Amino acid sequence: MLSIEQIKAARALLGWTQEELAAAAGLSKPMINTLERRLANPKVDTLAALQRALEKAGVEFTDGSGVKLQSGVLKTQVFEGSDSLIRLSHLIFDTLVGTDKELLISGIAEGQYRHWGGDRFLAEIDRRVKNKIKTKLLSCEGDMDFIEPIEHYRWISKAFFPTVPTYVFDNKYAIFLWGPPQKVVLIENAEIAESFRQQFLAHWAQAKEPYVTE
Repeated sequence: MLSIEQIKAARALLGWTQEELAAAAGLSKPMINTLERRLANPKVDTLAALQRALEKAGVEFTDGSGVKLQSGVLKTQVFEGSDSLIRLSHLIFDTLVGTDKELLISGIAEGQYRHWGGDRFLAEIDRRVKNKIKTKLLSCEGDMDFIEPIEHYRWISKAFFPTVPTYVFDNKYAIFLWGPPQKVVLIENAEIAESFRQQFLAHWAQAKEPYVTE
């Protein structure tokens, strides 16, 4: 039986929205949203419909929590619990420190990060900034909460602002779910990472530079 992590990873792999997955599986978007947020236990026939739709689109489900395209193997990991964000921060630092590669984060809501991440998370941000890891952050237009240097940020309109933060770094793409429980779904695949990198940079090019009012 499919896990929720596999469904999310497969949807991310295909670049599908919840609405697109729902249409392909003959289900409603609210049902997909409820399932992914774990607000209800999915029925067996619902999971079967999702599996058929995703497999028809070229996704293969492997033993455990694995997901891959027919054209290549996909490595996935899930961090769950109150330390999931810290574990992701450690991975980002270890992957990018001492390199010229960028960290790209969309869906930034620093007030939530500050609240849920606490001092440990703020220390990780400080360590990343001090080590000059290149960073681009997309936050919602009008959000005046800046943890990092303001030049790291761009504003996108509320209509296009994602409520789920996503990360692109090196050959990795990650999704952070606020929970409860907090969870990180990590996908390691160069093609996927590059696809989301190009999508991010297109949004960045259209985004506004934030400003601080007096």
